[in-house]
Amino acid sequence: MKDKPAKKPKTDKTFSPAPEDERESHTLLGQVLVELGYITIYQLDEALQIQRAEYKKEAKPLGQVLLEMGYCSPNQLIRAIQVQTDYRRAIARAHSD
Repeated sequence: MKDKPAKKPKTDKTFSPAPEDERESHTLLGQVLVELGYITIYQLDEALQIQRAEYKKEAKPLGQVLLEMGYCSPNQLIRAIQVQTDYRRAIARAHSD
């Protein structure tokens, strides 16, 4: 039995949300960054571990941790926050109709 070839990384820079039944009531910044292809799931996991470990000393937003680690650029972080905000607004509008 042959192994399936590895999936190619997403090159499309558009956000494709999960189906309704898999979606949380909010969209997390890390999820958006991964979906946009700016960071890998492994980088997200590492940054979340560091964020949790440092929480007792100093609570840092995930975006700040990712910037300090060099995993994303300021422009990528800004774009991801814009996408996150737009997505949340669209969800809110859909629920208010």
